[in-house]
Amino acid sequence: MINFEKTVRHARILNPLKDFAETIIEFEYRRDPLTGRNTTVIKGMIEYIRRFLKTDESLLSSLIESTRTNCPFCPENVRSKTPMFTPDIVPEGRIEQGDVVVVPNLIGHAERSVLAILSEQHHLRLSEFTPKIFLDALNAGLSYLKRLFKLEPNERFPVFVINYLPPAGSSIVHPHMQILVRESPFFLVKLLLDKSEEYYLRLKSSYWSDLLEIERGHERYLFSENGVEWLTPFAPLRGIAEVQAVVPGRSNLLELTEEELEGIARGLSKILKFYHHESLSCFNVILLSGPLDMHLDYFDINLRVMARPGLQNISFTDAWALPYFLWDGEAVEEPEKLAERIKTFLSKHEDILKSRT
Repeated sequence: MINFEKTVRHARILNPLKDFAETIIEFEYRRDPLTGRNTTVIKGMIEYIRRFLKTDESLLSSLIESTRTNCPFCPENVRSKTPMFTPDIVPEGRIEQGDVVVVPNLIGHAERSVLAILSEQHHLRLSEFTPKIFLDALNAGLSYLKRLFKLEPNERFPVFVINYLPPAGSSIVHPHMQILVRESPFFLVKLLLDKSEEYYLRLKSSYWSDLLEIERGHERYLFSENGVEWLTPFAPLRGIAEVQAVVPGRSNLLELTEEELEGIARGLSKILKFYHHESLSCFNVILLSGPLDMHLDYFDINLRVMARPGLQNISFTDAWALPYFLWDGEAVEEPEKLAERIKTFLSKHEDILKSRT
């Protein structure tokens, strides 16, 4: 059984903003139903930090122009300034799908680390990330995984990652996705796999199936796109407009159908259009897979996307000590309120979001 546990605590202060009248501050601690990780939901924090989430447009324009000239990912440079694969993996040197180009990573984060250049355009607003961009990127990334896995079957734990713009950890402005593959899983993947297996052995049921069955009737549930289910997590990992997707019945990326890949692409494009509507410019995505060499009845493919602070002269980061050193999550608003805003946006812009381009 899944338990959505939360504890509410209060603190009393004499508030200088209210002539030192006594004020009650509320803290809500939520426990992740699977991992047990604690997340503090700070009600009203989103309004306090909203000014840090917007991007200085003049600063962004300057960054775009200053980095465009020698950008290795722009179409005039990509074939002369990016690495090529060795012939045993990719005889043609690079993998191309539409405008997407997959190349090895000069400085990677895993033993098999490559990059998918997402667009010929040097910069995209979040409203300009179309489903086709993500669908081409996913298919190109899977093409690399299939080739690698055939040659090196021990490299079986892939993660797809997007860091967009410097506040999200990107050193290159040009839109790109990292495809990381290792023999051993990243910590979060291992944690989810281990806890999912424990749940399955204890209750003879998949946590992810049980979660979706519950959430479909809850206000946190957002929508289903080609069988891919989207929701706001009860206890976010980090907490700025964090959204989760689950692909029921698929435990690794090689199991995905074209229809499900499109469901991921279309859903992600919808969320980024919502971010753009909220004046957000920077984001991170992680797409998590189980091992490529087996199907797991107890694990479903997971995606997380969250917004990051905007690009400003006065730097502000949400990478503070609580999540980095104490490993607690922190959410700047209630997931239920975020879900309400997303659904309101989607219902008002349904005609635009139906586009497949």
